[in-house]
Amino acid sequence: MRLTKAEHRELATEAKDYRKSMGEVLRAVWAGTPDAARPPRPRTVEEVAQLRQLIGMAGNLNQLTKQLHAGHHVSEAARQVLVQLYRLLEDLAPDSTR
Repeated sequence: MRLTKAEHRELATEAKDYRKSMGEVLRAVWAGTPDAARPPRPRTVEEVAQLRQLIGMAGNLNQLTKQLHAGHHVSEAARQVLVQLYRLLEDLAPDSTR
């Protein structure tokens, strides 16, 4: 089987992402395994850190909600957390380059 340099790089990248050999990736494609049935790509260290940050922000929002229900003014703190949350969600959103 012959691959162009670009195809070989793409295959090597996918194999690395899935922690499989290039042969295992090719066999999965040839076997007709639909993309939805393939195991998810393992998370990167950066993605894991971002998900932990997201969990922390959810806790912060929960605390702000409790304070709001207790009659405290939390609008500025809530705005700051929501801005950070929006930025983090943008980073986590899948795009065509991942």
